[in-house]
Amino acid sequence: MIRHVAGYGPFLTFCAAQHTDPRHLASNLPALVTFLRTHTDALHQDPALLRAAAVFTGNTVATLRPDAQWQAGIRDELTVANEDRAFELTRLLQHLHLATDDQIDAFLDTVEDWRLWEPLPPPAPAPPALRDAGATYSRPPLPQHIFTTPAGEPIPYGHRWEEEPPPEEAYSRITHPERFAPLHQVAQALIDHLTATYDVTVTNGPDALQDLLRTPDDALRATRLTPHRPDAAPLTIVTTTEPAVLVHAGAWCELTYPDCPCDACDETAETEAESLEYFVLAVAAGTFRERYPLGTQHAYEYAWATPDGSYETASTSIPPTDSPTRRQNTERRLAALPHGWQPWPPRTG
Repeated sequence: MIRHVAGYGPFLTFCAAQHTDPRHLASNLPALVTFLRTHTDALHQDPALLRAAAVFTGNTVATLRPDAQWQAGIRDELTVANEDRAFELTRLLQHLHLATDDQIDAFLDTVEDWRLWEPLPPPAPAPPALRDAGATYSRPPLPQHIFTTPAGEPIPYGHRWEEEPPPEEAYSRITHPERFAPLHQVAQALIDHLTATYDVTVTNGPDALQDLLRTPDDALRATRLTPHRPDAAPLTIVTTTEPAVLVHAGAWCELTYPDCPCDACDETAETEAESLEYFVLAVAAGTFRERYPLGTQHAYEYAWATPDGSYETASTSIPPTDSPTRRQNTERRLAALPHGWQPWPPRTG
């Protein structure tokens, strides 16, 4: 982990010429940004000085979090980052003179949120009884199709780019999207399993779409499963003609399988089925969490883990809706869950 790099000597000399203590700037990011904006003309007239200032700024940013480090950037870009956010210092200084006061304030707020950020810890593994409930699920046999190129050659989906990276055009190309059609079978198998295993109310049709942040135009079937426990997360599963499966859980978490069907991602029905199953069973087992609002940016965060704790993931983003009413309702809803979403109650009858 590289926390501090050399190469900022010219900037120290420049600070001395301006009768400014660089130690003060290194300990006060707003003061540093103000200083850089004041002297933007001098920085742009001297590329070596601009780079030294970027290094100094990067070292300053890196001190704000113990997990921040320097990373190799593209085209000599100077970057400081952790797992959640990256700051490109060269680009920042090159465009600083174009930023408005509001944009500068927003940037400083972002850095401050990042400095204070404590990621949502992964949910603890579910108790054995709840893991056993999920273990009774069995994926239906999926049809095995061989997809070919226009020349008739088999396409080894899932293994196409093991020896070399995908070509640029593969990121905008989708061939054989029908290979994901078996996900509809998996979605129905999950619905059948959850209905048979847990005490839930099942809603089908248009009424099942009430929680969705966006309703797909090509929806084929929608099912909402509402656990008979107010602090357990409801789940909506929608199949689409794309073909794909959209899952909405809790307040705002909305995931699509496949997330990206492009040729570069090279996903298969089997890998996407596994991801879909992991998430749905995690929601039912109570190993799913949401938080909102977070920091000055009022960010939204979710995290989930497989019931046995073998896999976990988290994501932070801006709120997925601009509706003040939905934001207020979500804030109140999640505030009423001090221990997060709980396991679904088992079916007893």
